[in-house]
Amino acid sequence: MLALAYYIYRQQGVDDTSEFVTAGGRAQLGLATASFAVTWMWAGDVVGVPEYVGFVGIAGTWMYAAPAVLSGLLVIPFALRMRRLFPQGYTYSEYFIERFGRRAHLVVVLVILYTMVLGGIVQLYVGGFVIGGLTGIDPNVVMGLLMLIIGLYILVGGLWGSLTTDFVQFVSAIILVVLFIPLLLFEAGGPGLVYEDMISNLGEEASVYLSMQHFDPIGDFFLPYALGLGVWGIVSLSTWQRVFAVRRDKTTRFLTIGAIGVFTIISMYAVIGFVGLAAFEIDFTGEGGVHPENLSIEALGLLPEWSLILFMLVLLMVLGSSTDSYLTALASLTSRDIFYQNVSRDASDEAQLWVARGASIFFAFIIFIGTVWALDNVGFVTLLLASGIGATGLAGPFALSLFWHKTSSTGFITGVVCSQLVSAYLFLGSPALPLWTEFPLWQIMAIGHAIAITLTLVVSLVNPDDFDFEAIEHSDATVRADGGEER
Repeated sequence: MLALAYYIYRQQGVDDTSEFVTAGGRAQLGLATASFAVTWMWAGDVVGVPEYVGFVGIAGTWMYAAPAVLSGLLVIPFALRMRRLFPQGYTYSEYFIERFGRRAHLVVVLVILYTMVLGGIVQLYVGGFVIGGLTGIDPNVVMGLLMLIIGLYILVGGLWGSLTTDFVQFVSAIILVVLFIPLLLFEAGGPGLVYEDMISNLGEEASVYLSMQHFDPIGDFFLPYALGLGVWGIVSLSTWQRVFAVRRDKTTRFLTIGAIGVFTIISMYAVIGFVGLAAFEIDFTGEGGVHPENLSIEALGLLPEWSLILFMLVLLMVLGSSTDSYLTALASLTSRDIFYQNVSRDASDEAQLWVARGASIFFAFIIFIGTVWALDNVGFVTLLLASGIGATGLAGPFALSLFWHKTSSTGFITGVVCSQLVSAYLFLGSPALPLWTEFPLWQIMAIGHAIAITLTLVVSLVNPDDFDFEAIEHSDATVRADGGEER
């Protein structure tokens, strides 16, 4: 990865901010599609899908995988509108300066900051949990080395480094599915024996676990994932970097193919869960059997030693794909949205580039520290679902800002801030706090969406803007709007 990042740095001339942040707007369709897909195929899927299967059964496959497709497809109307209105963007968050001003922009920056950091923590968590669990190596050592390597190749290549290494990592993800998943299945005795052993182990629960229509736990698993991570792509800066990196007329194609590819590949990780259900008895206390949270580790331990080593090497590739995307996003956000837009408007391109590179190392350290804490204090599914809360406050107001000219700055800020504060209070609070009420996670997310959209609408109706979208659309900024055409 380091060698590849250095090669692409020399080949593409990653020596200015545009090349570092958006790959100069000239990334090839195949490269961007593979990068988008593998960014959404979190390494966490290797843990998350089997864990869902352990809790829910076979229905856990669509409960986990369907929101990933939803997230990719929901971005399309936003991306098409944004590329027409704001083709000159380095980061989509800069759009909010043009649309609402600097106060709204700062609110958006804060939301993006913590969602991207949480996304990186989720990825690194899997590295420490899976690789540390399978090898006995201290998870902190695994995570530290991973973050060091990823931080260095983003430091060198920026988005070009991320896109190029992502392509290799995409191929690795496919290898994981077409080679290791079938190998694990046949190591466990083949499909027939796995099915029989699942029925035997599950006993009276077999008919429920082996039904796609197992809807009882939908509120604990599918709904929070759909309401949070299902719209996370809309607010994820890593997604928008790839949107701005490709030709504008290829936007729909790369997002559609990427989203369907994600669903197809991560659904196969359910086989790890099936093998786990066949080989071990599930015990939610973790005392008389295997807890669903550990199902992937226990099932993967059935692989032969030689293939387990190869599997972990492939997993390292997949781990890097999403982590480097979030790190690139954080570097871009720091350089453009924080340093250039709010600290030094006279900053040279060289200064912006140095800030971006420095931020890649700084946030690599922040993500590492956060993951060390999370590994000892937070369950994986809880961490995964909580990382989607940022989307609940921003997705609705963002949509209104793009398509409704009366959306006001005051309404936008009120909706986003109040939604995030209420969601955080309900998620992190306790009965000791005044007016606190316990809600399931999906209801917290639904409340967040409702507050964000309602307040933005109501306040904007009371104090509306009359924004002229053509003021952005007709910007004189130089941009590669359609694969090289200057504007």
